[in-house]
Amino acid sequence: MNGTDEGISAWITVNFLIGSLKTAGSNSVGMLDLGGGSTQITFLPRVQGTLQTSPPGYLTSLQIFNRTYKLYSYSYLGLGLMSARLAILGGVEGKPEDGKELVSPCLSPSFKGEWEHAEITYRISGQKAVNLYQLCASRVSEILQNKVHRTEEVKDVDFYAFSYYYDLAANVGFIDAEKGGSLVVGDFEIAAKYAVSPPVCRTVENQPQSNPFLCMDLTYISLLLQEFGFPGNKVLKLTRKIDSVETSWALGAIFHYIDSLNTQKS
Repeated sequence: MNGTDEGISAWITVNFLIGSLKTAGSNSVGMLDLGGGSTQITFLPRVQGTLQTSPPGYLTSLQIFNRTYKLYSYSYLGLGLMSARLAILGGVEGKPEDGKELVSPCLSPSFKGEWEHAEITYRISGQKAVNLYQLCASRVSEILQNKVHRTEEVKDVDFYAFSYYYDLAANVGFIDAEKGGSLVVGDFEIAAKYAVSPPVCRTVENQPQSNPFLCMDLTYISLLLQEFGFPGNKVLKLTRKIDSVETSWALGAIFHYIDSLNTQKS
């Protein structure tokens, strides 16, 4: 299953669990997922301008439960959190650095260590400099430049966010690690700036070695959401379960498969 199909299946899961697929005209919610290698965004556009200006490959027709939905759904391969880390560090997927040390302002200046990604081990270290957050944000912006399609409608759609969005929010205490919760997009930027305590980029617990990527990850998520078009005051819901049911794309995929079989029989 490709990333776009996962995004659509996750959209089905969430909207089924909140009941928006049961009644025609019910307001659906959007879905944001941030994995290690890719990130997905899926929602049901209600503004004609979104349908008219979306690039090729961003709109897909979904038939399920005797209804047809024209979804905006796209998977950005290479913009998952782990792939983004490597790009921010200056590495290249699948290419060992042959002992070269990757230096980044998004890591604590005192940090030196190793990081394994896709079965390759990289030597990494922090950069000694002032204005670390600005330097880190500038580097992340370079990675995201012209990579993400922005749509104005997302600011008016309710969204659920999953995977690393959830993990990072729980890590810095914005949501309960078990129950989830809500936050505004701007909270990620606040946390990223808090993780930068001049002159060091640190974790919330002031222990750089425990999570040397915290500053980088929070900065990346903050700027990624802004690139999608989310304003700082936009509320996101983060959860792993709705009515005690896991919000996994697998449930939506099963529904879609069963529904397609019924359609073929009829």
